Amino acid sequence: MTVNSQTLKNILTLIGTYDPGLFPEDVTRIYGIPEKDIVNLGSNENPYRLPGEIIEKIAVELHKINRYPNPSYKDLKEAISDYIGLPPNHITVGNGSSDLIDMICKATLNPLDKIVLPVPTYTLYMLASMLWEAEIKYLETEGEGFNVKASNLKPHMKNAKLIFLGSPNNPTGRSIDRKELEEMIEFESSLIIVDEAYAEFSGKTAIDLVENSENLIVLRSMSKYFCLAGLRIGYAVSNPKIIEGLEKVRLPFTVNRLAQTAAIQALKNIKHFRAIAEEINRDREVLSRELKTIGFEPIPSDSNFLMVKLPRGQDSEVFTQRLASKGVIIRSLKNLLGLTSGEYVRVTVGRRDENERFLEACREVL
Repeated sequence: MTVNSQTLKNILTLIGTYDPGLFPEDVTRIYGIPEKDIVNLGSNENPYRLPGEIIEKIAVELHKINRYPNPSYKDLKEAISDYIGLPPNHITVGNGSSDLIDMICKATLNPLDKIVLPVPTYTLYMLASMLWEAEIKYLETEGEGFNVKASNLKPHMKNAKLIFLGSPNNPTGRSIDRKELEEMIEFESSLIIVDEAYAEFSGKTAIDLVENSENLIVLRSMSKYFCLAGLRIGYAVSNPKIIEGLEKVRLPFTVNRLAQTAAIQALKNIKHFRAIAEEINRDREVLSRELKTIGFEPIPSDSNFLMVKLPRGQDSEVFTQRLASKGVIIRSLKNLLGLTSGEYVRVTVGRRDENERFLEACREVL
């Protein structure tokens, strides 16, 4: 069968595939460096492994993978409910927060609906919205120190269906100021999605605003803080009416057995993950100081990563490839919407030995 121009959506001719950056397998293939010798600071993952007792619980579920998980996810929602302090009817789950972003667009957007995106930000918001042929208004934030101001957002909120706000934002690491967010919610003209994939590193959240808000959805991921990136699990928190709508568009069995078990067990081990996050936050500040000593300009971050401006004249794509040739992966932000310079990169905070490898490689390639 020949696929002609009318078989696929026209909008697909304008959309590229999501670019995840380099992975260790790519570096091994390109440069011949064994995967075990590669430092991966490119994907904002947690560098620490799960506790053995959680891995054992996951292993037990391997004997049941010939069976579907219960699609109501009642046990998982109750575990999340206990963690965030809201009833289960305020919660839906998904195959990572990226799945939830897609669900929100699926449940809300019609062609030519307007959405507002402060930039730079996570490109999946744009890609998911474009699939529904939404009209996107981009709001520059670089002139505000990458902070989103309600006064700047307000003129664009009229007739807007959705507003996506990362808090902390990827790639800047900046959180939405609480008073600014409360002012945005009071506009009541748009559905505000606050993506808190990294919120546990910041200690700042909007979840407590959900119960009394008709136009707020808070997204959470268990990939970062809870070390579960490879199992893909996230959840959304909102008022019951919105959650009911999202449940209708959620595919059945979207969260697999292993992910569900891992998430429930992780939520029973909060002290372990809190200690890891505290260590990552301390190491982030050390890494930031060290980067300044070699001429880099890290942006203050509330998350487990840093957006960093390279020394003048450095091209982020070239710099990233040079580091990769030495077995260190970071993320180039060249051509990312909302950044006027091609000198920015994003660096995940790794273990201390990994951070030292990264700094050493930086000194070598400058």
